[in-house]
Amino acid sequence: MAELSTEGDFYLSAERRIWRFQLAIAAMGTAGAGWLTGAGGAAGFAVGAAVSALNFRWLKQAVDAVAAGRRRRLLVWKFVGRYLLIGAAAYAILRYTAWNVKALVAGLFLFVAAILAEICFEIVVGLRNDRHGT
Repeated sequence: MAELSTEGDFYLSAERRIWRFQLAIAAMGTAGAGWLTGAGGAAGFAVGAAVSALNFRWLKQAVDAVAAGRRRRLLVWKFVGRYLLIGAAAYAILRYTAWNVKALVAGLFLFVAAILAEICFEIVVGLRNDRHGT
């Protein structure tokens, strides 16, 4: 693996991997939830995963804006709105569908799972580089 030229490149690469991890985990989780609990579980997990991915996007936008010293009202609403969106999705599933709420909650942890996968990736790469003296 080539050494990255700047700290910015490192973070951009990590962000791309996190998105890929989210996509892979969402696909596997939706399939697994469908296999275990049927279509309602698959739908619940997929919605939870989508909300989690949107949460990651909005959180990143807010952090980027703060780091750049910008104040944008829309970003503040996105930062707060992500919690409202999670609550609204859970309420709608509970109230109006037969989808599996446990699967929804599991899907909401997609972002956490992707971050853990990225951490494991970085540990493996770091250990490999230490062994090879790079």
